Amino acid sequence: MRIAFLISAFTDPQHLRRLINALDSEESVFFVHIDRKVDEQPFMRMCNANNVHFLENRVNVYWGTYSQVEFQMRLISEALQAYDDFDFLFMLSGQDYPLWGIKRIKRYLESLQGAELLSAIRIDCQEVEERHKKIYRQFRPQTDWKWISPKLNDWLSKCWRKAARAIGLSKPLSFDVDGQEWHLYKGSDYFCLSRRLAEYVLEQWESNPEIKRYFESSFAPSETCIQTIAFNSPEFRDKADLHTGPYTTLKDVTRLHHIDYVPVIRIWREGDFTELQESGKMFARKFATGISDTVLDMIDEVAYRKNDIATY
Repeated sequence: MRIAFLISAFTDPQHLRRLINALDSEESVFFVHIDRKVDEQPFMRMCNANNVHFLENRVNVYWGTYSQVEFQMRLISEALQAYDDFDFLFMLSGQDYPLWGIKRIKRYLESLQGAELLSAIRIDCQEVEERHKKIYRQFRPQTDWKWISPKLNDWLSKCWRKAARAIGLSKPLSFDVDGQEWHLYKGSDYFCLSRRLAEYVLEQWESNPEIKRYFESSFAPSETCIQTIAFNSPEFRDKADLHTGPYTTLKDVTRLHHIDYVPVIRIWREGDFTELQESGKMFARKFATGISDTVLDMIDEVAYRKNDIATY
């Protein structure tokens, strides 16, 4: 089973190397995007194995904007063009870490029988409170003019957003694609796609300009674009994991990762080891070199012991 790990990173080259080492196997291949604002050389020096590929066409990443969708699609495209036999493609952050060993991950993937490891909730359903819907109705363009600084680009974008709010400009929670109404779905940035679904996502994104037009001015489209493509597909909507209960936080639709975003994203430490193990999740985020070293050592020890235990 060949697996592509698609990783976005902007900090902590040491942890990126540790993440790659933890997931390495004869069938693992890594595709890494480094934010264009960051010097990629420290990452390349740390992670110079033959199965690690750094994207040359990098994106200037602004959190919560379409720039994140751009690097997602470039990572998917790079992986699909490089090899024609990937079974699964994981989308990860450079500050993630597996709570399971790679052998256990592969056994779980072999048990899926066509199911997709992608979760989402339909934004316009009654389980989503109005305060959450309001965020996705915001008109949020982001400029990326290369002749001005990232800070000035960000400032101009914020001015345009304020102007949009002032004149009452907002976005619908559905849009038309090739004559069909598509509803907006929200999930996590981090998921796993079968090769067939990855091909379908890329094909739809490249062939339907309506998709790009909608998400170019959306809030956090890296959490909605791929999910919206998948859950509006007759072929894939029943294979993915639709969240139907009450929606409270991003954790509700994050299937693979253990995260804590309240009030800000938590960096895992030694005292969090039991919580991480009891989560049952395949991955967790986020970790940082110099802060998370001990808990990472503890995770490695347990993951190594459980690699050959055929339980999930």
